[in-house]
Amino acid sequence: MEAPEKASEINCHSTKLALCQTCVKGIIPDRLIELFQRKGVQTIVDFGAGAFRHTLPFLDAGFQVCAVEFEQALRLKECSQALAKAQQNPNFSKLIWPKDFKRDSRRFDAALLIYVIQTMPVPKERNAVLRCLFKKLKRDAYLFYMSRYNQVAGLGTDRRISDGFFMYPKRKMHSFYRDFTAEETHSLFGKHRFRRDKSLSERGTDQAYLYVKGSATWV
Repeated sequence: MEAPEKASEINCHSTKLALCQTCVKGIIPDRLIELFQRKGVQTIVDFGAGAFRHTLPFLDAGFQVCAVEFEQALRLKECSQALAKAQQNPNFSKLIWPKDFKRDSRRFDAALLIYVIQTMPVPKERNAVLRCLFKKLKRDAYLFYMSRYNQVAGLGTDRRISDGFFMYPKRKMHSFYRDFTAEETHSLFGKHRFRRDKSLSERGTDQAYLYVKGSATWV
């Protein structure tokens, strides 16, 4: 399969699903659930929920979780099966991005943004997500971000597209990944008024950061 000619032709879901299959254990859910319980968090938005690998543990822990995803992603077999399971929990809700989420009037205590920004090929869409999350979060809310660095090392210029790389060329769906350094990540979130509070990374290539809106802290 040849690389697509423009970023708009790329589907980010296969990249996200592949990364989440090897998601860092010990951070999600244990440490984050403990923090959110200690801080009185009740409502969480899982943005880019994918196959609900992070939604389900938080539901099981008693949180109210709203999963946000593209409509076409929810049609994928892996996602639709997990959606059916999540819908059995009365604390679960879902919204389609972007229209449903933008129209919804709820405000949340915390957000999960796990393997999302780096799989979005259009920079202005990444900024739109962060602007919208800032509006949807309450004052003194938390945002947990996870990524993995150095995922495109060795890829040739023929795989370059936009500011990232075309991934998994043998798969049916086009996919994308953009490596962000720690400095680039903190700068992007700072631009949207999120303050970095703590790193939860456990391995050199992992990026797991807790950002806050307002004066919230880990301690």
